[in-house]
Amino acid sequence: MTTVGVVIPVYRCADYVRGCIESVLAQTRPVDQIVLVDDRGGDRSIDIAVATLREHGREHRVITQPRNGGLGRARNTGLAALTTDLVWFLDSDDTAAPEFVDTLVTAMTDADAQLSVTRTYRVDEHDQVLQIDEARPVAGVVSGAEYAHELLRGRAKAYACTKLFERASLGSRPWAEDQAYEDIATSIRVALSVERVATVETPLYRYLYREGSLSTAFSPTTFDLFTADAEVRALVAGQGRGSDWDRDYLGYHYREVLTSIAHVAMRAQHAAGADPMLYRTAIARVRQGISLSDVPVLWAGGHRREIVFALLMTFSPALYSAILRFR
Repeated sequence: MTTVGVVIPVYRCADYVRGCIESVLAQTRPVDQIVLVDDRGGDRSIDIAVATLREHGREHRVITQPRNGGLGRARNTGLAALTTDLVWFLDSDDTAAPEFVDTLVTAMTDADAQLSVTRTYRVDEHDQVLQIDEARPVAGVVSGAEYAHELLRGRAKAYACTKLFERASLGSRPWAEDQAYEDIATSIRVALSVERVATVETPLYRYLYREGSLSTAFSPTTFDLFTADAEVRALVAGQGRGSDWDRDYLGYHYREVLTSIAHVAMRAQHAAGADPMLYRTAIARVRQGISLSDVPVLWAGGHRREIVFALLMTFSPALYSAILRFR
């Protein structure tokens, strides 16, 4: 029988981790191995997680990192401790529907796939649904290359936690370490390495959106998006995959990297929360990443919003910031 293991990096999630663990324990198809990775958050999160598992008499393993090493390093550490066929990486402030594991295992098995993925509810701290993140899949089964292309286009999300991975497809340390935004390059790389991906239309994962989280806060870590961008470019752009891949990489570069950095920086400035030097550096680096020669390529790829962004950021960043303030 196919076995499933879950890796849960635990870091500063005391208000949410019990719900996370209980959602694992409520799975209609029980996971075979549970690994908690204590990433040294300095609060009671790991104690709450362990207590919850002990209350239910559930066997588990706890690995304590020597220091806080970030999400990618914690996932890699936990992965090394698993011996299961399939792997689930679960963030400790999120939850999954009880049928998450059963549905994704069934979809993967029926399709003879090496990766399965579900859509995502994005919820606030009151568990109110804000949106569904995953676009509707065009088919229940796609090739790995097709799914990688969907990730590049932004039509699918790279969240590690919404997926079940065949252990053999991951390698030993698949997640980038000592940087943020580690999901996109790894998800594309794994997708390109497998034959088939099974997609599940029903949203079975609840992703918690918190103000001040990594994706919303402006800090030096924001610049790790440039590092992730370079990794994605090395995987897809100029690799002979076709002009549509190169065009869609450029769309990704503007949409997910340049626009994201500019928006986070400008919104922090609007809230009087941006360090002036850091803000100037961010806007300068974003503008350096823009070339007007990209506009025809973006147009050919249908990336209209990215063209508007490129033009406004080139000629009047202040105007773009003013428009963003009222969006």
